[in-house]
Amino acid sequence: MSQLQLPRQAQEYLTLLRAQWKVWIPMAVAGFLLAATYALTKPDEWQATQSMVLRDEAAGQLSGQGRFDSLDTMKAAQEMVVEVSRNQAVLEAALEEVGPPPSTSLAKPWPTLTDVESLKKNVQVSPPNGAEFGTTEVLHLTVNAEERERAIQLAEAMYKQMDKSLKNIRNRRAESVIKELEDAEQLAQQELDKATAALKAQETEVGSDLGELRSLNDASSGDGNLRNAWNQIKQQIRDGQSQLALQQEQLKILKASENDPDNLIATPNQLLESQPALRRLKDGLVDAQLRTSELQGKMSASHPQVQSAVAAEEEVRQKLRQELSLAVRGLEADIQVQRTKLASIEQQEEEVRSRLNSLASIRAPYANLVATVEKCNLVLREAHQRLADARANQRASETSSLITRIDTPTIGEYPLGPGKTVIAGGGLIGGLALGIGVVVLLAPTPGGNGRRWTDRLWGRRSTDVGQAPTPGDRRAGAAPQEAAPSPAATNGTGGRGRRATDQAPPPQTTYPEIDRRTGFDRRGVATPGDRRASN
Repeated sequence: MSQLQLPRQAQEYLTLLRAQWKVWIPMAVAGFLLAATYALTKPDEWQATQSMVLRDEAAGQLSGQGRFDSLDTMKAAQEMVVEVSRNQAVLEAALEEVGPPPSTSLAKPWPTLTDVESLKKNVQVSPPNGAEFGTTEVLHLTVNAEERERAIQLAEAMYKQMDKSLKNIRNRRAESVIKELEDAEQLAQQELDKATAALKAQETEVGSDLGELRSLNDASSGDGNLRNAWNQIKQQIRDGQSQLALQQEQLKILKASENDPDNLIATPNQLLESQPALRRLKDGLVDAQLRTSELQGKMSASHPQVQSAVAAEEEVRQKLRQELSLAVRGLEADIQVQRTKLASIEQQEEEVRSRLNSLASIRAPYANLVATVEKCNLVLREAHQRLADARANQRASETSSLITRIDTPTIGEYPLGPGKTVIAGGGLIGGLALGIGVVVLLAPTPGGNGRRWTDRLWGRRSTDVGQAPTPGDRRAGAAPQEAAPSPAATNGTGGRGRRATDQAPPPQTTYPEIDRRTGFDRRGVATPGDRRASN
């Protein structure tokens, strides 16, 4: 039985609490009533969550359309969505779309600045599952409201207004970009027109040699017509000079053969090919000489046949001289014609060379003009492309959205925060703890010789027994009373413990003035005759 009994100090505390029930029970009841009243009167708070996916703009991107190219870009876009959700115009439009709650008076305007600020505190955009911005494309739009249906309506209205605001932002940004790109395109067009006019003037000055100038500027195009004509003319000059040299050599041979026709026999065939009459006379002379030699070998020189053969040979020589004289005059005429022809060809060659030199002198400025025109065309083409992308982006901002909802808003089965029972129970426990704390602090503690916990803060009293005076005690000058003997010294056990039958002698305590209303002395010590103390 002794093992089932509570410790003495716990029993004393229970006795103290039973004696002071009028202190802690009202506090516990008051805490319960306050918490229950708050639980019954406080409005519920519901939270609706709208999940959505954020994407990047697809206009102007050739690969990965709609995907963010970096985490920083995704983070910047998500932060822009957060700022849009906190925009006052978006919040006002959402409140106007949903309308005021039933408890709001219809006389005052809706929504007020207070309503907007209240909604701003109850709206939050964050990544799912506590992630950081820039790690996922999914965002959660959460809206808190006092009613379940109103929370869902506000979440839907906020999503619509955010989508509309993002479209307006994209539209305005596209308009500013389009204005800038139009100015850039106009400037590029002016530069192109200026460069084109300079190139046109240069090509007009060149005239018919434009193709040759372009071939000089483009190394991969090969030789132009003018260069090919120049090469042909140079070949003609070389051939004419060779022909003239040949004719002059033939003229020397013919003049030498004119004095001695026998030298004609040693004339090269190339000369006789141009003079068919000389070839026949040469053959006739050879035949006459052969006949004369044959007759002279058979007959004497005075023989009529020999003389006739000699006369025929001499006649052939005479005709040959006459033909050589005609051939020399004809060859001299051919040489003169050839020289005239060479002079004409050389003049053409000089003209072609002069034209090529003129084209070569303007090739470098012409190349610069062509390069300038090509560069202006490239800049203008890029400006056209960027302008087309910006206009496509502007058109897309009116029809497409960068945020896509995932299903409809979701809401929990119960409102946020603890329930009414939990709040009431918490108030009861809090009031009970507060009451017990007040009793422990203000009532004398068991085994404390009539001292309270608060007395430790203010020093000793004159009635305290067996304790040394504390510094600053006003009663420190009073002589301490003799301390009562300890139970260990009176039971003869040497301090090793007591039996249940052992009784400690009552301490020698002096009792000060008693408060008749409370049964305590004015310092909080119970008197022996107090009924509550005997309990």
